[in-house]
Amino acid sequence: MEQPSWYPRWRTLCDRLAKNGYSSLSGVERVWVNVRALIDSTNNGGLISFFYNSYADTLPDCLEALETLGASDVHAQVQRVCKLFGKSVPLNTKERNEVINSWPDRGSSAQALDELLNEIDQFLYERFDDLEARLEAFLARAGIAT
Repeated sequence: MEQPSWYPRWRTLCDRLAKNGYSSLSGVERVWVNVRALIDSTNNGGLISFFYNSYADTLPDCLEALETLGASDVHAQVQRVCKLFGKSVPLNTKERNEVINSWPDRGSSAQALDELLNEIDQFLYERFDDLEARLEAFLARAGIAT
């Protein structure tokens, strides 16, 4: 499969992120990083993997990025998982995983949770092509990727 035209810029951005940290990114780059993290982590393990890993450390920015792209349907699904955390989602991996690990893993409550997460994942998988298109159009308008 051929790499998208924006891929070289993406690799450069990832290298800079690893070297200089999230604070070194522009607003447009933050939209790119947050939305890619959401798509890629969900495709590699369901939306819950976004929360298991460090991607959700910038959850408020991710939610804002989805709004920037006009992806309110995806935003609403992410919020459904956020509600499982209670009052607020911890912004560090260790604390999020402590909450996730406290969720039931047996019985009808666990089954209901699994069904909810599967429903959300299926919803997202069906909308990711549109989200990808919105992201690419946003990046093209910003002159970052064509």
